Amino acid sequence: MATTIYRLAEQAYNLIEGGSPGAASSISINELKLACQNVVNSLLKVQYFSVNAKIGEVIPNGTVLGLYEDIDVVSYNGKSKATLPVKPMMLPRNMGIWAIYPKYKTTGNYELDKEFIPMQMGQIALVQSQPLINNLLGQVAYENYGLDLIFSKDLKTLFPEIKLAMRLAIMDISLYGDYDVLPILPEMEGEVINQVFKLYSSQVTAGKIVDPSVKEEKGTPVNQQKQS
Repeated sequence: MATTIYRLAEQAYNLIEGGSPGAASSISINELKLACQNVVNSLLKVQYFSVNAKIGEVIPNGTVLGLYEDIDVVSYNGKSKATLPVKPMMLPRNMGIWAIYPKYKTTGNYELDKEFIPMQMGQIALVQSQPLINNLLGQVAYENYGLDLIFSKDLKTLFPEIKLAMRLAIMDISLYGDYDVLPILPEMEGEVINQVFKLYSSQVTAGKIVDPSVKEEKGTPVNQQKQS
């Protein structure tokens, strides 16, 4: 049976509370949904990179290309720079940054057939040292440094209104809705629930009665014994 984030969180909720959650519970269903998302992301990445990589499949199933638009460009040391809106997946040859498209005018459209050229760190300087191709034949190249992209030209000076669109490879379960079917194997469901249960089972349950007339001592471990 296909499962969803809400179903996993609900099952973990019932397990932690020992039945139907009480009104005084200190754990919310939204908190458990986030915990389930984190566990699912972790399990998927471990599975795909440990299994698929061995058979030569380097891009995990479940990877999607997210489109991010209206990204600003700033001048930077005679060139230009932009910041990635999210951190993409780490894929060979930096394919997590799938494509970058320019829009040169605010009222214009993104030029999807004129994407920029990706290069590895240090390659732009090498190419620009060669007289025949130092202008990259009129094309724009970029190098990736962490969350920054450094371009081969000062795009902001050449095109003051420029904006960028980026297609980035991501695999994030938080992009799924509460009731969307998750791309996980049936046997993973129990593992997700058990891992979330372990995270929260050590928390103090609700229902503690506090006597306002008794002052609590702070900083004293509960299991500390009185010394004679």
